[in-house]
Amino acid sequence: MDYTKLYLIVVGAVAFGYVLASILVETNLVNWLGLKTIKLSRLGIHPLLTNVPVIHLVSPRAAHIAASKLLKEGKVEPLDLYLTVLASNFPMRLMFLYKYFFPVLIPLIGVIAVYYGLLRLLFDAATLVVVSIVGRIRYKKLEPSLQKLEKVKVELSLSILKKGFLKGVKEAFSFIVKFTPLFFLIVFLMEAGIMEKLVGFLEPIFGKLGFDSLEITYITTCAISPPVAYGLVNVMVEKGYSVAQILGTMAVGNAMFSILRSWWMYLLPYYVGLYPLKIVATLLILQAFLPAFYNFVIGVILINLF
Repeated sequence: MDYTKLYLIVVGAVAFGYVLASILVETNLVNWLGLKTIKLSRLGIHPLLTNVPVIHLVSPRAAHIAASKLLKEGKVEPLDLYLTVLASNFPMRLMFLYKYFFPVLIPLIGVIAVYYGLLRLLFDAATLVVVSIVGRIRYKKLEPSLQKLEKVKVELSLSILKKGFLKGVKEAFSFIVKFTPLFFLIVFLMEAGIMEKLVGFLEPIFGKLGFDSLEITYITTCAISPPVAYGLVNVMVEKGYSVAQILGTMAVGNAMFSILRSWWMYLLPYYVGLYPLKIVATLLILQAFLPAFYNFVIGVILINLF
């Protein structure tokens, strides 16, 4: 893996997100969007955070920047943030499935891709239901806080755009300072073979959980590169593995990828530099390790009971 290229891609993408978010804030586009999306509070989202799921579909980084600003100003609490982020997962999952997952995997592995996508969507749907119940109880007596924005005016002057750009660059630099040492720590662990040793340590455990050699090969491959692992699904189909066995193997493979790679490669850049470490840790648990736990449990159940 070219870590230098990966680092530059991550830093460049996040820096762009910071600049975009700052411009959205400074021009009042975030407030305007918040006014237009106030009805989403019925889903159990804090009225001031109803724009976050919408922005999340365009730029997750921009959504987190907008949310962190409200958090720093004391207008929302960490729990409000957690509920909003969890509620955002359902529309994000739908977009991911139809835009990226299905177009790539249906031609490769057929209807199994649909089953697997729905299995993953089930978790996000259940989460949305729980979040909606908790949120509606929590905000039952909360008056809409965006009434003062009814006369909000979007400002697109050169001075405002410049202010937003410079502020975004400053925030991006703060992110780079915090993210860089964490990134290279993970790179060191991978280059030192510690990650591979961990996978090797887990292989006997997978065997005891009911996975055979081909399924373990898929899981360990997926922990490093899911696209490469997907090719093994065709091998499993040709060998007569049941749909339940394949889905269970894919679920556990996804769980291992989340635990070993995706949390630091994809999620950590969104959070570090924006939130206090305690909130970063909670977000990682909710967004990476909780779904990984779901995938792991579902995978083991499918392998052993069907």
